Amino acid sequence: MDGLMRIDARTLPVTCALLLLIGGALAHAADIYKGRDVYEMHCQTCHGIDGSSIEPGTPDFSRGESLFAPDSELVRQLRDGGGMKPAYRGMLSDEELRDVIAYVRTLQR
Repeated sequence: MDGLMRIDARTLPVTCALLLLIGGALAHAADIYKGRDVYEMHCQTCHGIDGSSIEPGTPDFSRGESLFAPDSELVRQLRDGGGMKPAYRGMLSDEELRDVIAYVRTLQR
């Protein structure tokens, strides 16, 4: 048993509970169905129902434009806005923004 860590049976439940709490806080599986609802309400006017841009200068999501950044960067861009894109800070939660990012990625052909 050299080199192996022994786990005390008294601390095992506390250790497991902490790991579940930490893991739950770090992991969020985005919901593409909720993302679709957010997209339809806030995005499709400029980006189109299928992600092909309607307004000049907006990314064409059906071609994957602007979707290759990490989620954290895309959330920041959506939160802060820029150019023609409105800022959604205070309007949409980070969870809703991750949901819409996940949905938009499904529009790529």
